[in-house]
Formats: sequence, C-alpha cells, structure tokens
Amino acid sequence: MSSTSWADAPTPVLATEQFPRILVGVIAAEPHDRSVLRIFGIPGSAGSDAAHNPSPRPQIALKLYERLIQAVLASGVVYSLRTVRVADDFYIEYVREQRALWLKYQQILGSRLLIQMTEEQAELFEKKARQLRVPEPAEEAEIDTSSLQGEMALLRAKGQRIELPARRLQHYARIKALILAAGGVYTRNGFQFGAAIDVKAVLTRLRGGEKPNPKKARQAFFTPEDLAAETVAWAAEYLGDLAGKRMLEPSAGEGALAEPARAAGAKVLAVENHGPSAQILRDKGFEVVERDFLSLSLADVGLFDGVIANPPFTKDQDITHVIHMWRFLRPGGVLVSLTSPGWRTGRTKAQRNFRAFVDNIGAEVKALPAGAFKASGTNVSVLRLRAVKSVDGAPAGRQAGRKA
Repeated sequence: MSSTSWADAPTPVLATEQFPRILVGVIAAEPHDRSVLRIFGIPGSAGSDAAHNPSPRPQIALKLYERLIQAVLASGVVYSLRTVRVADDFYIEYVREQRALWLKYQQILGSRLLIQMTEEQAELFEKKARQLRVPEPAEEAEIDTSSLQGEMALLRAKGQRIELPARRLQHYARIKALILAAGGVYTRNGFQFGAAIDVKAVLTRLRGGEKPNPKKARQAFFTPEDLAAETVAWAAEYLGDLAGKRMLEPSAGEGALAEPARAAGAKVLAVENHGPSAQILRDKGFEVVERDFLSLSLADVGLFDGVIANPPFTKDQDITHVIHMWRFLRPGGVLVSLTSPGWRTGRTKAQRNFRAFVDNIGAEVKALPAGAFKASGTNVSVLRLRAVKSVDGAPAGRQAGRKA
C-alpha cells in the first residue's frame, strides 16, 4: 500500500482517458524478463504480495511504451525507465480499494500514482489479469498427441509468443495455418503476436477447437505496401503535390494508406473503430477519430481534399462506405477507393443504385491484377475507383481536373 493517504493522494501521472493504452500493455511475462514491470496486488494472483517471490510461471506485468515513459520521467522519478532491466528498479502495485496503480521503487521508499481507474476500468483490468492467468494444460506425458487438439495442448503462450514444443508435430502444417490466421507471425521456434493481442486467450481458443481469424472477422485485409503507394499516387495525379492537403482514410485499420499519404506531405485524419488498431494509429502519430466511419457527419470532421480508402467488402459494405465518403469531399477533391467487383454485375437494389451513382459522378474504375491482396491473406478480386467532385456540382468526368 502506498504510504500516501488516499485523501491526500497526488495527481496521477496518467489521465483516466489513457487507460485503454495501459490495458493493452498488461501482459503475461516470463519471470526472467526484466524489461517489463511486475504488477503485484492483483486479487487471487500467485506471488502478488510484497515479498515478490516470483514463480517460474508467467506473471502479470506492464509493458512500457514511450508516452508512459515520458510521463513518468516528467514526474521526477529517481531512476530512468529507459533500460532493459527496468524491473530491477521499479514494480507496480494494484490497490483495489483505490482502483489505482502505483509505481514503486524496488530498493528505496517512494512511489508515484500512475493512474486512478474508474470502477468499470478496474473491472476490465482485473478481468484481463484473470484471463492471463489461465492455467497451463496437463504435462506432456498426460496428453494424447495423436490428434490435432492433442498437439495443440503442447503449445505454450510466453509473453507475446506461442512457443512450439521441442518434439516434432505430426499436424504442424495445420497448426501453423491456424496460428497464422489468428494473427501470428512465424519466428524461430514459435509465432509472434502484436502488443495488442491477448496471446493466452488466442491459444485457449485454438486448444478449444476454434479458428480465430480477426482479420476475416473484421474484413481487415490491409492494403499491401506497393498497392497502397499506387493508390495514393492515383489521388495525387489529380491533386498534384499532396503537401498540406487534407486527406481522410476511413476504416483505416493500421494506416496502410495513411502512411504513404503522410509521407507525401498530406495532413491525414484516420477513422477507425477497432480499439487496438486505433491505438496503433495514435502510436504512429496520426490524428485518429475512434468511431464507426458511417456514424460520422460533416459537423464531426469537415471536408477533405482527398479520401483514400480500402473499406470492408462483405454485404455491400464497400458500396455504403464509398457513397458516404463522397459527402466528405470538397469541390475539386478526389476520391480513390478499393471495392469488390460484385456491384458491377449484382442484381440487388443497392448494387443497381451504386452503378448509377458511379456513372453519375463520372468515376473511372480499374480492375487490379489477380492476387493483388495475396500478401494480406486473401485472393479476393479488387477494383480501384477514382472520381473528382466537380466545383459546380456536375459530374467532373473521368478525365476532368487532372493535374499536369
């Protein structure tokens, strides 16, 4: 418990609004990992008392990130947090009755109130801690490894990795495919996941026979780098130099289109309603609106010189997105969006109306080569649509407004 009485508690280092980023950083860390801060005081957590006797099992910890480090250093701590052995100097204590996380020194007296959570946030924090403490399966000798699920039980979640066992797996090809689909990237003897992924929860689902595929569930097939550059260049053909231009990427994912636009000098606003992806965009330095794009109005974000997009395709979502994007273009602005080809021959009312819309705005449409999205995990066919909003309100035409 902090030596500071709660009635006189200091101002927290982090505002309550920064809790989502803290939650992303809560992980199950290996006992030998000194680059993260152990979190003690979590109800029901083994080794959570002040004695700090770590077990050989993964422990709940906080992975540091730059904004947190800067805020703590600005508060005047004695030791630096910019070290690979930061755990030798600090740890974190969770005080449940205060709904607070305290940063404490290992060797000297003193602490900083890191963040005070709301009741709902404290519940989310404890829930994630409980999930990270999911018990490991039985010892290998007790596992039937003749089946796919039996071999799944041999895998281990360690930090942000799923580790492969030393023994050869008969069902390795299938196991690898499932883990890759779940968001893992193969590295030596295992699979690495992003910081925002709850790796233990993913492994638990795989062991239970589920087939988690977050990208497919969200239609989050991000634009490959070369295709993203071409798409932004298609917009620049009309707008000319993008320096200073106000650009919008709706349903931005992790900013595949926003990045080359910003690199060309544009001022980019990214709209993304998936919390972990929105945080990745913030960490990359983008201005982010964390909402469903279709819920936004002009009063929320205003007009733009250009809109560049790769919206979700299923259930005609691309059609709905493109029509909504058009509303955010200033006169003379350009829209470039990827779409599915379904609307070209589809017979639904929405598809027929969209064909008329595309013709009315004078859009040019180009089919991309087969396999354009293979690097992103899908072989879906893709079109690229481009249209310029006329200054006088009439269709700009397929070639009007092109810059030299």
